[in-house]
Amino acid sequence: MDLQFETMVGYYLNVCLLTPVILFGLVGNCLSMLTWGLGCHRETSTAVLLTALAATDTIVLTMPALEMWAYEVLNYWLRLPNVVFCKIFAWASYFGPSVSSWIIVLITMERFVSIWFPMKVRYLCSRSKVRMFIVGVYVFMAIMYSPFLFVTDLRPDRDNLTAFSNTTCSMDRPNGTFFKYFFPVWMWLDMIVLFIVPFFFVVCGNILILYKLIKSRKIHRKGGPQASTRTKVANAFTIRAIAISISLLVCLFPVSIQEVYHAHMGSSPAGLVHVIVRILLYANSAFNFILYCAIGSGFRKDMKAVLMTLCTRKKVRILNADGNMSSHFSRVQTDAM
Repeated sequence: MDLQFETMVGYYLNVCLLTPVILFGLVGNCLSMLTWGLGCHRETSTAVLLTALAATDTIVLTMPALEMWAYEVLNYWLRLPNVVFCKIFAWASYFGPSVSSWIIVLITMERFVSIWFPMKVRYLCSRSKVRMFIVGVYVFMAIMYSPFLFVTDLRPDRDNLTAFSNTTCSMDRPNGTFFKYFFPVWMWLDMIVLFIVPFFFVVCGNILILYKLIKSRKIHRKGGPQASTRTKVANAFTIRAIAISISLLVCLFPVSIQEVYHAHMGSSPAGLVHVIVRILLYANSAFNFILYCAIGSGFRKDMKAVLMTLCTRKKVRILNADGNMSSHFSRVQTDAM
């Protein structure tokens, strides 16, 4: 394929696809954080996890995604002006997606405990314990990808890849020691942490969740309206977790394969395929808001109530999971979460 044609197609893909992905994703993630943080489900461990997921998606969209958009559309590399920007943007491009992947694992495990051990979920998945797990994920991923902060630096651009500057931000020269010996191993490790291990936990967890839901459906049908309401709430959150997991894994698989391939070939990802893979990766951070609104009406009602409360300064009362009236900004605990 002609290089000029690839460049033109890549430009329009970024303008027409990545631009709305970033804008819609940022607005959606902000609404998600407001809804989970102020809505009637805010006292649950699920709300803590989904708020953390929305915050991490915001990091992905405001750093690596915005950097790619500025480079492809404006021909300006955000990490070049300063060595600190060079190191932080290089680190964040790996840190953000990996944290999102493992928060999905935590969501799946929380759903597994809620479905299989409902009497123990308040103890095993309390908000304080969930917060500790989230902090642990952030700290572990920050340490794992910390070498980017040391090996990445501003270097002379001998290949003149950037027409607007003679300097480039890179980890090492293509024939350097790190790029030649350590980077391929690191990309395999990144693929294991980013995709393979989370995929195993998410698939196994969701299979067990679906098995338990199908098995217990007949029992809940005999429990009356109250049991039916609780079952609908639990099923909505479980289906949402499964949909988010599938979306994340599908979007991460292509970029994982691409990183490993180019690391072993000793080349840098470029071209139209690289653009499509990256847009798919960043689109995942905008999909979650759509999934929240598309699966189950509870999130939509909760978001509407939160926005009305913020706009009118009046508390809006809605039905909680137990079928009782509850108002926002009051401390409400729902059993079906």
